[in-house]
Amino acid sequence: MKNRVILCVCCFFALAMTLMPRSAMADVMELRLATWGPTSHYVAEARNAWIETVNDKAGDMIKIVDYPGGQLFGPGDMHRAVARGSIDLGLVLQPSMLGMIPMLQGVYLPFAFDSVDQIAAAYKGESLEIIESELEQRNMVLVYPSFLDGVQVFSNKKNIETIEDFEGLRILSASPMFSNIMRRLNAAPDTSIPQDEQYMALRRGVAEANANSTVGGYFQRSHEVAPYYTKIDMSYATILVCANKRTWERIPEEARKIMVAEGQKAAMRTLETGKAWEANFINELEKDGATIHIMDDEERRKIQEIAEPVWMEWAEEHGATAQRLLELSLGHLELDLETEK
Repeated sequence: MKNRVILCVCCFFALAMTLMPRSAMADVMELRLATWGPTSHYVAEARNAWIETVNDKAGDMIKIVDYPGGQLFGPGDMHRAVARGSIDLGLVLQPSMLGMIPMLQGVYLPFAFDSVDQIAAAYKGESLEIIESELEQRNMVLVYPSFLDGVQVFSNKKNIETIEDFEGLRILSASPMFSNIMRRLNAAPDTSIPQDEQYMALRRGVAEANANSTVGGYFQRSHEVAPYYTKIDMSYATILVCANKRTWERIPEEARKIMVAEGQKAAMRTLETGKAWEANFINELEKDGATIHIMDDEERRKIQEIAEPVWMEWAEEHGATAQRLLELSLGHLELDLETEK
């Protein structure tokens, strides 16, 4: 009788296991994603949709848990946290990791790109392979990029109508390459003030201008202290969702494919939404009293001519891979790169 009871219990347990959904039977791998920035930003909206879709489609294998608002890591140290494995996935600001991965400068060349679409093109094909290889050498895997609107000039002095207007301009900068170009334009770049202190620097008159995206500048209220906005399209930053390489290799292959495929959709969403948001917030800046000027193509081309030797110097310093990335990135410009080398 006792053996029959045990047999019945075993049969019931086996049946229950058969009927139980896979997610309850298998260990679901939890992936911690560290993020920062305003949750109302279009990049955050696209990312939240990506998380929801991935968790829905791959929920029996993985679960992405977002830790927003910089509560784990911020943009200044996120790349190091991902590389160390302190976090599974992280939101990495591309300009912040140029020191760790100088090759990323090749898709962040000041004044080299005329539109965000050209940046999106640089995250494809051979140039993407170079970027991915450089990341993997630092224990990071690119899941997908988000595209930001262009970096413009906010000034408390005047609009930048000609290149002569840069002369003597005390402009805040976080980029050595941008600072180099500004010096060649006879401006006075200052790299000593971090981004989160630039508002007060402009308000107190310590600086006369800074470089910020239209959307970012509006959220940070740059136009309150620097009401002269010049659309100059200095550069186009990207925000990368990256995974720690060792963590990535432990994620089931099927789940990785879903993360990348849905990430490509999120990337395209940021590309298109960013354009619309930029146009909208230029209007909002004007409504708030900012003076808007769009630099004409002829003046911007003069800046490109001054910037070209700086790009070439960077490529020469960093070797053959950088030179090849430069060729790929600048394919839209009619430059004699062989001669410049």
